[in-house]
Amino acid sequence: MMRKALVPALALCTALYGLHTIKPAAAAGFYIQEQSVSGLGSAFSGSATNLNDPSTIYFNPAGMTSLPGTQTQLGAHILLPNADLTDTGSGGLSAANTGDGGNPYDPTPIPNGYISHQLNGNTWIGLGVSAPFGLASEYDDGWFGRFDSTETELTTIDIQPTVAFKVNDQLSVGLGVNVQYADAKLENAVFGGTEGTATLEGDDWSYGYNLGLQYRPFDGTTFGASYRSAISHELEGDIVIVNSTALDRNDSASADLDLPDVATFGLSQRLNDQWTLMGQASWFGWNNFESIAPMPDTGAAIAPTVQNYQTTWAFAAGAEYEYSDAWTFRGGVQFDETPTTDEYRTSRTPDGDRTWVSLGATYTWNDRIDLNMAATYIDIADEQISLSRNGGLATVSADTEGHVGIVALGVNYKF
Repeated sequence: MMRKALVPALALCTALYGLHTIKPAAAAGFYIQEQSVSGLGSAFSGSATNLNDPSTIYFNPAGMTSLPGTQTQLGAHILLPNADLTDTGSGGLSAANTGDGGNPYDPTPIPNGYISHQLNGNTWIGLGVSAPFGLASEYDDGWFGRFDSTETELTTIDIQPTVAFKVNDQLSVGLGVNVQYADAKLENAVFGGTEGTATLEGDDWSYGYNLGLQYRPFDGTTFGASYRSAISHELEGDIVIVNSTALDRNDSASADLDLPDVATFGLSQRLNDQWTLMGQASWFGWNNFESIAPMPDTGAAIAPTVQNYQTTWAFAAGAEYEYSDAWTFRGGVQFDETPTTDEYRTSRTPDGDRTWVSLGATYTWNDRIDLNMAATYIDIADEQISLSRNGGLATVSADTEGHVGIVALGVNYKF
């Protein structure tokens, strides 16, 4: 059964790699929370305590001990992001063109998949394939912020083998290894006598780990906690500057990409045979992401671009209602802090605090197949960008606003 179930996971891994350059972030910073369709339906208010399908592998591996037999899940989220940047007085070289850049994001599918398998009465193994961090934006030619960014692509693909143990009827624990691939491309305008284009590209494999536990002190009450370690990549690639006369170059280069660790704490309470309430808090160690600092193997050094991300919290609350044997409905809200700051916010991540509103449902087709569906609207708070670029020759000043719509569909199959 496990060998049969691995086939869709390997196919999904190939699909994720094929989509690896078109991922916009839908959580604060460039974290992609959308790793579970059923979790999305409650704004991830129960991802540490109440995911009753294999997507619990990503959020809390201890939850596998609630999944009998062998189960597999494939899900897809369609992200519909929108950002508007309004020029508020960009100067110097930036004033030579006044386009607003348009909406830098396109509608984007985000797939993920999971498999869990019960070995015996107290041991489970699993595998997850996901894309937990990502960003893709491309502004129109000639826009006022081009010396800050014109194109950004960042993708991580995470492969997570996992094991979970049921210690007793009250306590379960889980742990996993994260094998992660990262690929990045950063492009912006530069001026060195004439206006040209600078491009930094690189990729890397790295590793991390994750831990989780669930504790049920009373019937219907579940405490959950999980931790995903920080992962540091050393991206190896090239830096190329063309059409800029004095600054032109083509060198091998490297750059560090330090991704945050994530700690999550949750509580769910079953009120009766139909209603369950859920609440959750997640902490993100975004202060790992301090700067973008390319290091050429030869030639002149490149000045780092300061990011100065800050640690953040996300808080979510939701409820689940078992309407019938066939239908379960859920909903939730979430407040998700931005790690960006007024002094260093850039047009690569024109981010603000995010407020989520989500609805979802699960339809039990038969004893083997469940269909999950969800929809979310995310409002991104208005913020400001105020930067100096190209050695002070260009200033970028803008007001930002944005929102994200998400629709998602997933299928869970029980062997």
